[in-house]
Amino acid sequence: MTPRDQGLNPEILVEIARHPGATLAGSIYAVAEADRLAAAERLGRAGLWIHADVIIDDRTHRGVDLSLVRTLAERRIGPLDIHVIAPELDGLIDEICAQEVDRVTFPFESCADYTAVADTAERIRASGAAAWLAVAPATELSAVRPCFDLLDGLLVMLIEPGSTGAADPALATKAGQARPSLPAGVDGGVDARNLGACLQAGAEYVVSGRALLSVTPAPGHLAS
Repeated sequence: MTPRDQGLNPEILVEIARHPGATLAGSIYAVAEADRLAAAERLGRAGLWIHADVIIDDRTHRGVDLSLVRTLAERRIGPLDIHVIAPELDGLIDEICAQEVDRVTFPFESCADYTAVADTAERIRASGAAAWLAVAPATELSAVRPCFDLLDGLLVMLIEPGSTGAADPALATKAGQARPSLPAGVDGGVDARNLGACLQAGAEYVVSGRALLSVTPAPGHLAS
């Protein structure tokens, strides 16, 4: 079965294959809610990570529903990275950590200080998941560097978390600057045009949403 038959962008897969050691994830938040489970299944069959944005803004849930997170965790469809985007983390982190996920990524900007980062990372690790920290575009890497020893990885946002728009590939240099202390990746608006620049800048983990998943399967094949 070809990448297009799988409903995945072949240009992105080819570029990733040119960089040994790079890992690709598909952001299922980028597709319609009714299609997210099927998108996760496609990613799992392709051996890719499943990246799920759980977004709560002003107490309104507008990201991947926690019931789907539970389903994905129970079915073990593929490696599961839950990206929490919320101003308050405590209860949400605990609920996600109750599931058997592989990674929880949480925002630096939602933590009051170094101690809050340490506490959140410790709770995530205690659940058996890896703890990654997401960094918004405006945040300087120097502000985050003191937290490196607490973390398993760093996710550099190329657009504002939870938003849509054009990525700024220049921000991917933060991923390169985090190495070799931490594995680092990029997320937000990554497509076939800017993927190469992100990888060359030092990103080891790449999250792509609409560009990776919005591919029409060939005639005669199921989308999922």
